[in-house]
Amino acid sequence: MENIDNITFFVLLSMLLASIFLNSEFIGAISLIFSFLVIFKSIFSLEKFNFKLENYHKALIIFFLIVSVSLCASSLFKLSLHGYIKTLIYIIFFFSACIFYKNNKNKIYPAILFICVLLSYESIVAIIQNYNGVVEISSWQDMTHINPEEVLSRAYGTLKPYNPNLLAGYLLCGLSSFIFVIFSNLKEKRKKFALVFLILFLITLVAIIDTGCRGAYLGFLFFFPLLFLALLNYIYKRFGGLSNIKKRYKNLTIACFVGFLAFIFTNPAIVKRFETILAFRADSSISFRLNVYESAIKMFLDNPFLGIGVGNQNFRELYGLYMKTGYDALGCYCVPLEIMVESGIFALVSFILFLFFVVKKCYKICINEASQIQSKILALSVVLMIAAVMGHGLFDTIWFRPQVQFMFWTYIAMLEADK
Repeated sequence: MENIDNITFFVLLSMLLASIFLNSEFIGAISLIFSFLVIFKSIFSLEKFNFKLENYHKALIIFFLIVSVSLCASSLFKLSLHGYIKTLIYIIFFFSACIFYKNNKNKIYPAILFICVLLSYESIVAIIQNYNGVVEISSWQDMTHINPEEVLSRAYGTLKPYNPNLLAGYLLCGLSSFIFVIFSNLKEKRKKFALVFLILFLITLVAIIDTGCRGAYLGFLFFFPLLFLALLNYIYKRFGGLSNIKKRYKNLTIACFVGFLAFIFTNPAIVKRFETILAFRADSSISFRLNVYESAIKMFLDNPFLGIGVGNQNFRELYGLYMKTGYDALGCYCVPLEIMVESGIFALVSFILFLFFVVKKCYKICINEASQIQSKILALSVVLMIAAVMGHGLFDTIWFRPQVQFMFWTYIAMLEADK
């Protein structure tokens, strides 16, 4: 019992490490070990158990209860049960992580630092794959209107199953971890260490671009405006305006921004990939998604309150009744639409409320003068993570993969440390 927190933390780090190499079943099994250790300590420890449910906890519990009712009402109960068990594992992990971080605030920084290391590894692998012209495993790019020099070698890293969109979603989910480490080190005046992680942050941005995931590109539109707004607000409160910032910091910011744009615009394959975002029906991948959206909306309208049951197995069984010929799909390719189809409109409302209450808590932490700077940095990182992941989730359902899910719940659970 004296060392159970360290053992539990080691299991958590092992789960995060396993996410970049092992299959979903192994990742889920390690998460259950983590949850078991947290529950074991909560039951048998002599310490007083003190865990108060906040609004976002309650919203998530309501969401899970609605999903449970949807399971019972599903016409494909056995298939839906598989997806329900996965959801249950995520929920148990989240509340276990909340309890763990509430009592182990000192382990937040090393956990996020470890995530940075994992992301840096995957980013370097992705860049090497793109440079070497990795052979795609399936048809990932519409070649109809593309010249040979405009073909992008879409990197997919080491995550399983191999998929560039999965890698992009994983890197995007952890992107704010670099912001946390950079700001934390600037606070402690460790400028060289902060610079190292700024470079790793830029490398991760390049790796996301190299995946060719257009949903992740759109996720940038949610991530960076929020980051710039937060920085501007801090600069005006702390320094009174941009004019009071040291020249070398301005030059560094401009150099990073110009260098990143130069990387994009000097690569015709990347420019073409950005251009195809607006192609709509002219691009086979986007056209396919539009067909899926139309069919999924029909599925929702036929099952508006309880949905068809959670999980992609029963989705695939029922989707055949709605799909256009030749357009089979693994899911809705849109997180809000997927939640509505699987569990109904009330599930979506409760999940949106969950995100709203999380963001509201982060906002309160940031504006509270009594909050520690470290807590404010963490709150900003959580909001950036949610913005990026949900922005990507409007056009893909990679969020449902364990590699992204466990990191997502880990970040939000860290907010418990502010109590």
